Amino acid sequence: MLLSRWFWIVFALLVFWALGAYNRLVRLRAQIKQQFGPLQAVLMEYQEVVQQAVTAAAAAPQLWDSPASSDLGHSHWTRLQVAAGLSTVALARMQSHTLDPDSAQALHDAAAELQEAWAALIHPDAYYIHIPQHLKQRWLELDLLVQPELARFNVAITEYNQAIVQYPAALLAKLFQFQAATPL
Repeated sequence: MLLSRWFWIVFALLVFWALGAYNRLVRLRAQIKQQFGPLQAVLMEYQEVVQQAVTAAAAAPQLWDSPASSDLGHSHWTRLQVAAGLSTVALARMQSHTLDPDSAQALHDAAAELQEAWAALIHPDAYYIHIPQHLKQRWLELDLLVQPELARFNVAITEYNQAIVQYPAALLAKLFQFQAATPL
């Protein structure tokens, strides 16, 4: 009788521990998705700057130094628009598959290409293209705004990844197929 009572006490403690550990893992996973929201909002503002720049270039031909230079700039504008489109697709994929390493890599690559396309567009060698100063300033502001959001997102991923490898919670992580996430 005494042995039976101890068995049930130990069993109840294990069940409560398992529920607590599982809830912690679920909470940490939800925290990653929650931290992605503000990061996504800042990343989407880059798309707005791109659209404003394209609109400004199309609506104000006086921003081009000469009519012949418009042909020279098309490749820069096309690269920027393609990079913005890929970035939007990668953001949408990341929103629905936040923990997927392929989604994180696609977003990282798309964001890097968008940054490179913008840098090529405003580079001094592209003297035949004029971007309004307020858009250049807004891009720099976004570069500063994205850093803390990215850091918070990566901290949430680090906490989650550490939680799923800690013993004994790692047993539950394997049992319920919690996969490690990739930081950006």
